[in-house]
Amino acid sequence: TGAITASGGSWNASIVAEAVSWGNRKLTAAGLGAYIANATAAGDYPRVALGIAVMSVFVILFNRLLWRPLYAFAERRLRMA
Repeated sequence: TGAITASGGSWNASIVAEAVSWGNRKLTAAGLGAYIANATAAGDYPRVALGIAVMSVFVILFNRLLWRPLYAFAERRLRMA
């Protein structure tokens, strides 16, 4: 449970870190976070919704294909008693 929470938080931080501005300087990386940030800055709400939908689908697939099986394995094999 802790690993799932930590990975989710770190992934959110990496998405946010793709588009950073400090004063006049703007740094962007090529990724989903930058895509959402640029679409938001441009006021292009369909692209914002698309970016959020892609992010949501990615998170759901990642949870179902990786974390659920690992969690089930841990429940089966690492049970105390």
